[in-house]
Amino acid sequence: MDVLVTAISQGLLWSMLAMGVFLTFRILDIADLTAEGSFPLGASVGSILIIEGVSPLLATIVAILAGMTAGLLTGVLYTKFKIPALLSGILTMTALYSINLRIMGRAN
Repeated sequence: MDVLVTAISQGLLWSMLAMGVFLTFRILDIADLTAEGSFPLGASVGSILIIEGVSPLLATIVAILAGMTAGLLTGVLYTKFKIPALLSGILTMTALYSINLRIMGRAN
């Protein structure tokens, strides 16, 4: 029974990530892969802040701001530096994997 609950909860969490990628592709007509790095960024920022004793509401707000910053970085790479949208998303996503490991202090 625990395996079923774990599978359903992980499926629901990953579905939000898939919706983020799907919506940017359908609405903006670009394959923005920043969502693959920004969702774990928000999770790592939020979890570390909660572990450090920050209120969960404030930790959630800061985690959302961290994800928005990741999207802003992709937008700046695309608009100001004229890097193609797909490559901008891939660069941001790859950088965020390293940043997430640094935030968490170690691999999961």
